[in-house]
Amino acid sequence: MFFLILVVAGSLLLHWLYRLNKDYYVMAFFAKRLYTKDGRSAESISPVAPGKTIFGNTLDLYGCDNAAVFNHSRNRAKEMKESYVHYAMGKPIYNIIDAEIAENVMNHPNLITKGLVYNFLQPFLRTGLLTSTGKKWHARRKMLTPTFHFNILNQFQEIFKAESQKFVQQFNGKDEATIVLNDVIPRFTLNSICETAMGVNLDEMAEKGDRYRENFSQIEECFIRRISNPFFWGDRLFNLLAAKDYVVPLNVVHSFSSEIIAKRRVLLKDELESQQATHSNEDDVFTSKKRFAMLDTLIYAEKDGLIDHIGICEEVDTLMFEGYDTTSIGLIFGLMNMGLYADKQEECYQEIQEHIADDLSNLDIGQLNKLKYLDYFMKESIRLFPSVPIMGREAVQDTELSNGLVLPKGSQITFHVFDIHRNPKYWDNPNEFRPERFLPENCQKRHTYAYVPFSAGQRNCIGQKYAMQEMKTLLVVILKQFKVLPVTDPKSLVFTSGITLRTQNKIQVKLVRRNVYVIASTVSVRTTIMLFLILIVAGSLLLHWLYRLNKDYYVMSFFAKRLYTKDGRSAESISPVAPGKTIFGNTLDLYGSDHAGIFNHSRIRAREMKESYVEYGMGTPIYNIIDAEIAENIMNHPNLITKGLVYNFLHPFLRTGLLTSTGKKWHARRKMLTPTFHFNILNQFQEIFKTESQKFVQQFKGKDEATIVLNDVIPRFTLNSICETAMGVNLDEMAEKGDRYRENFSQIEECFIRRLSNPFFWGDKLFNLLAAKDYVAPLDVVHGFSSEIIAKRRILLKDELESQQSTHSNEDDVFTTKKRFAMLDTLIYAEKDGLIDHIGICEEVDTLMFEGYDTTSIGLIFGLMNMGLYADKQEECYQEIQEHISDDLSNLDIGQLNKLKYLDYFMKESIRLFPSVPIMGREAVQDTELSNGLVLPKGSQITIHVFDINRNPKYWDNPNEFRPERFLPENCQKRHTYAYVPFSAGQRNCIGQKFAMQEIKTLLVVVLKEFKVLPVTDPKSIVFTTGITLRTQNKIQVKLVRRK
Repeated sequence: MFFLILVVAGSLLLHWLYRLNKDYYVMAFFAKRLYTKDGRSAESISPVAPGKTIFGNTLDLYGCDNAAVFNHSRNRAKEMKESYVHYAMGKPIYNIIDAEIAENVMNHPNLITKGLVYNFLQPFLRTGLLTSTGKKWHARRKMLTPTFHFNILNQFQEIFKAESQKFVQQFNGKDEATIVLNDVIPRFTLNSICETAMGVNLDEMAEKGDRYRENFSQIEECFIRRISNPFFWGDRLFNLLAAKDYVVPLNVVHSFSSEIIAKRRVLLKDELESQQATHSNEDDVFTSKKRFAMLDTLIYAEKDGLIDHIGICEEVDTLMFEGYDTTSIGLIFGLMNMGLYADKQEECYQEIQEHIADDLSNLDIGQLNKLKYLDYFMKESIRLFPSVPIMGREAVQDTELSNGLVLPKGSQITFHVFDIHRNPKYWDNPNEFRPERFLPENCQKRHTYAYVPFSAGQRNCIGQKYAMQEMKTLLVVILKQFKVLPVTDPKSLVFTSGITLRTQNKIQVKLVRRNVYVIASTVSVRTTIMLFLILIVAGSLLLHWLYRLNKDYYVMSFFAKRLYTKDGRSAESISPVAPGKTIFGNTLDLYGSDHAGIFNHSRIRAREMKESYVEYGMGTPIYNIIDAEIAENIMNHPNLITKGLVYNFLHPFLRTGLLTSTGKKWHARRKMLTPTFHFNILNQFQEIFKTESQKFVQQFKGKDEATIVLNDVIPRFTLNSICETAMGVNLDEMAEKGDRYRENFSQIEECFIRRLSNPFFWGDKLFNLLAAKDYVAPLDVVHGFSSEIIAKRRILLKDELESQQSTHSNEDDVFTTKKRFAMLDTLIYAEKDGLIDHIGICEEVDTLMFEGYDTTSIGLIFGLMNMGLYADKQEECYQEIQEHISDDLSNLDIGQLNKLKYLDYFMKESIRLFPSVPIMGREAVQDTELSNGLVLPKGSQITIHVFDINRNPKYWDNPNEFRPERFLPENCQKRHTYAYVPFSAGQRNCIGQKFAMQEIKTLLVVVLKEFKVLPVTDPKSIVFTTGITLRTQNKIQVKLVRRK
C-alpha cells in the first residue's frame, strides 16, 4: 500500500513538474523562462544555449580556470551566432551579442539596475556609482558628472603631460628598453587618477600604490571565484565559507583610499585658509582657476549634507579603480598594437609631428583633438581589446524588449562587449586591426551600438573623455621620443576572466629612441687614402699581436684568461670549451633569454658536453662542473672557499653574511653560528616544528579534501618556522608583513636573474648607474621586516633576562637553561662582547631567514608533489610513520624521526631530482691547480651544477626515475660521495641541513597522519626557471584527501 502511495505521489509530482517546466526551467533550480506576449516561442527569437549538465547552465563554469571562463563566452558567441539565453541557479540570463538588442536594453528606462555580478564587487566598492541603482545612483550621477566637464579636463591636461614626461624619464640614458606593460602602465594610470580626480600626488606614496594594485588582484580573484561557482552567487554561503580569505586585501585597498581622502581633506583645508584673504565665501573655490579635484566635490557635498564619509569612500574606491584599471588596459593594448603595426604607428607619429611641438608646449586638448588618426587607432585597439569585456543589467520587473521577448523580474542581462565588437554582422574581417574603420564615412552605415566600450545610454561611463585624453597624451609623449617595437607575440596571448580584460601572460614592447644623425665630411680624397693606408698597417700589426695574445687569452671574450696546465697538455684535452652563440665567446649566451631559457641553457650544455666544461664570458673563464670527482676537489680545496661572482648580485639584499662573505669574516661568522644548529638546539626546536605543522593542517579542518597550491601555502609555513625557531619570534601577529616579505623577495630575485643574464650588469658600476634604483623599494621592505624581527627579539630577550636575574648570577647562564635557544640570541650576545655589530646581525638574520625559509620550502613543495605522484612510495612512508609515531604525535621527537628511514630515503631522492639550489659558485682568488691538472687563473669562476651532478648517469642509473631505494646503505657504498651534494660539501657546506631535514620530515609526518596526498599537477607540464633557488613557471598543486 505504501509503495502504491509513493508511486501515485511521485507520478503527480512529475506531472506537476512537467507542466511547471513550460514556464520554469525546473532543473535549473526553477529559473523562470523568458516568454512573449504574442504567442511566439521565446526560443524562436533567441535560442537557449545547451548546458553541460542536467541543471541547465548552472554548472557550465564550475571548476573552470580563469582562461576557460573567458573562452566559454567566446565559444558560445561563435556557436550561437546571435544573442542567446542561459538558465542557471534559478535565473534566466540573456546574453547579448547583437547591437540592436544592446541599444534597446541600454536605453530602456526599466533596465538601469546593474546585474547580479556587480554584487560581487560590493565588499570592495560598496554601492558607489558603478554598483548603485535607483535614487542613490541618480543623485550620485548628477553630483559627479560635472567633475568631468570639458573645463575640468582642460585643467587636468598639465598633469597628464607631467605624468607622461615622468613616465619616459625612467628611460633617460637608454637608447632602448624592453618594458613589461602590465607592470609600468598601471603605476602611471594610478598616479594620474589620484593627482587629477583626487587632488593627491602619489610620489611619496609609491610603495603604498604598488601595494594597492597587488591587493586589488586578490580582490579580482574573489570576483572570478564567485562567477565560476554558482553556490557563491548569493552572499550567505560566500560570507560563511570564503569571505574571510579576502579580508586582508580589502583592508589594504580601503586603507589606501582612506589615506587619499584624509590627505585631500588636509590639502583642501590649507587651500581654503589661503584663499580666505581674497574670497568672502569658501564656495568661491569652485570658480577659481586652480586645478579642480573630483574629491573636492564630494567633500563639499558632505558639508552640505548630500553625502556622508562612507559615501565619499564608496565613490573614491569606485573612481580610483575605474580610473586606473580600465585606462591602463587601453594603454597596454594600445602600445602593443603600436609595436605590431609599424605602418599605423608611423602614420600616428607623422600626425603628431605635424600638430605637437617637440617641447610639448602646445600639448593641450585643442591639439589632441586634431590627432584624428591617433583617435581612430585607439578606437580600433579598444574595439578589439575592450577594457570591460562584459557588462550586466538586471530586470527589476517583467520587461518587454523591442524584439518581443519578455524578461521576467530578476532576469540577468549580459552584454558581451568583446563579442559585439567582433561580430561579423557589423565588422568585416573583425579580427583584423584597421583604424580606418572609424573614418566618418566608414561609420555611417554601421550600427551605433556595434561599438560600446564605455557602455551607452543612461549608464554610460562618465569618464570616457578623461580616459581617451589621458591615453592619447601618454602615447604622444612616448612616440615623440621612441619607436615602439613588438616583443610579445599576440598569438601567444591567453585571455582570462577578471573584473576587466586580463591576460595570463604579461605583455612586453621594446622602446627604441628616435635618433637623428647629421654626418658631414670635408676630408679630401688624398687625406682619405693616406688615412686608409695607415689604418691597414696599424690593423695588421694589431691583428698579429691579438693572434699571439689569443693563445693565453680568449681575446674576443673581452680578454678572458684561458685555463692552462703545467705539464704541457692542452687544457681542452682535460675539459672541453663550450661553443658560444656569438663571436664574443660565451659572453652573450644568456643575453635576452627568459627565465626558462637561462635554466635550460645549463641543462642542454650538460647533455651536449657530457663532462665538466669551460666557458669564456665577459673577461672571465668559467669552469662548469658536472662531475663528482672535480666537485669534491673544488669543495675541499683550501684556496677555493670564496663564493663566485654571482653571489655579489646578492650583496644589496644579504650584504656579506655567512652565504656571501669570505676570508676571516666568514671563518669568524661560521664559528659563531655553527653551534646554534647543534643537536641539543634542534631538539628544542622540535616542539615548534610540530606546532607549526599542526597549525598547517588545521587550516583544512572540516574539509574531507582540499586542493592546495603548494607555492602559496608552504613558504608561509617555512617562514613562520625559521622565525620562531632560529629568530625566537612568533609571526602570528605579523602574518601580513611576512606575506609582504615574500612578495618583495621575488622582486629581488628578479634583479638577480636580470644581472645573471646581462653580462654588462655583472659589475656593480653599470648596474648601480642604470638599474639599481628599480629594486630600492623591495629591498627596503625585506630589510624593514628583518629589522623588526631583530627589534622584537631584543625586547623579548631583555624580558627573559630580567625574569632570570633572580635565579642566575650571570646573564650568560641563560645559555645553559632548558629554554628554547634562538640563533638570533647568539648574535645579540656576540654584539655585547664586541664580536659583531648591528649591521652584522642584520646580515646574518637576512641570510638565515632567506636560506631557512626559501630552500626548505622548495624541498617540501617537491616532496609533497612526489608523495602525490608515487602512491606506493607514499604508502610505504605512511606505514613506517604509523609504526613509529603515535596518532596524537606525543612522541614526535628527533629520536622517532630518525627511525623513519624510508621517509629519509624518499626525501633524499626528491631533493636529488629537485635540489633547492641547482647551482653553486666559487671563485679562484689566485692561480689554482686542480687534481686533474687544470690550472684556474686568478678570477676564474667555478659553477657547480648540482642539478646535473644529481642526474649524471655516471653515478645514477636511469637518473630521471624516482627511486628512494637508491639511498639504502648498500646502494650508496659504490657511488661517489659527491654525486649527491644538495647542501654543498666541504668547508662551506650548509650549517642548516639537519634543521631543514628535521622541519621537512616533521611536516610530512603530520600531513600524512591525516591525509593522503593525490597528484594534481602533471610533472611533464612543469617548466623550470632560473632563480636564486629552483623555480618553476607554473605553480604546483596537490590534493589532500582526509584518511577515514
